[in-house]
Parts: sequence; structure tokens; C-alpha cells
Amino acid sequence: MTDGRRPGRADTTTRADTTTRAVEARGALTATPFVTIIALSPIVAMALTVVVMRGALEQAVPGRTGVDAGDLALVQVVALVLWLGIVALAWLDHRTLRARGLERPFAWGWALLGPLVYLIGRSVVVRRRVGGSAAPLWLYLGLTVLGSIVATIVVVSSGVPTP
Repeated sequence: MTDGRRPGRADTTTRADTTTRAVEARGALTATPFVTIIALSPIVAMALTVVVMRGALEQAVPGRTGVDAGDLALVQVVALVLWLGIVALAWLDHRTLRARGLERPFAWGWALLGPLVYLIGRSVVVRRRVGGSAAPLWLYLGLTVLGSIVATIVVVSSGVPTP
């Protein structure tokens, strides 16, 4: 009676090894640098908010809003570039996931509505299809909350001059 193995050799592959390899394969399948950059995007948004708002508060005088047209134009241009960059990164992420064999990844076009929409949809699809992680979504949410707190502290600590 032979089962195809050589005599005296035991099967050294355990269920835990197989499970570990499967988890690593799923992580490698769904982790892309593009989704990580999307998840880190709140850093740019909050930094821009801090710089513009702090500058506006430092220039504030009674009867004036403190925000110059040039500052507002800069904010709008940077926001547009950030938005277009996120859409392009979502497209690259989608393309990479398809190349790695993930069938029907979340559509990159949803990024037009914002990074949060794309990250939520992507996390749901990846989790259902291959059991991947929602880490990019949690990173984005954590940075958004942390960035909002830091931006508020910086803006409030700069103070508004009194007459």
C-alpha cells in the first residue's frame, strides 16, 4: 500500500502553514502602493488647511475676512490637483488589482465622489472576494480624525488679534 510518498518521509506541511500562506497571498493580492497613497491623502488636505487658515488668522483685522483671493485660488488649485490625483491613483489601483487576478474589483470611477467613497467600496469588495484587509480605509479615517484635531488645535492656538 503506497500513497505516493517515499517510505520514511512524513508530510511536514501543516494546516497552520497553509493558512499563513493563504493570508499572505491575499495581502499581497490586495495591497497596492496606490491605495496606500489614497489613504494618506488627508495629510495633504489638513496641512493645506492649517497653512491657509493660520495665515488668514494672522492677517485678520476687524472688518476683514482675512482670506485673500490668492489664498483662496491656491486652495482651490491644490484641492483640484489632489482630487484628480486620487482619481488617477484609484484607476491605477483598479488596474493593479485586475492584473493580480482579482475579478471585478471596485470601480475606480467612484473615486470621483471622493476618496472615502472609493475606500469604503474597495474594502467591501476586497473583503468579500478574497478576505482582504480594510486597513487603507481605517488609515484614511484615522488620519482624517487626527488631522482635524491637529488642524483645529493649530488654528485655535494661533489666536485672533484683538483691536
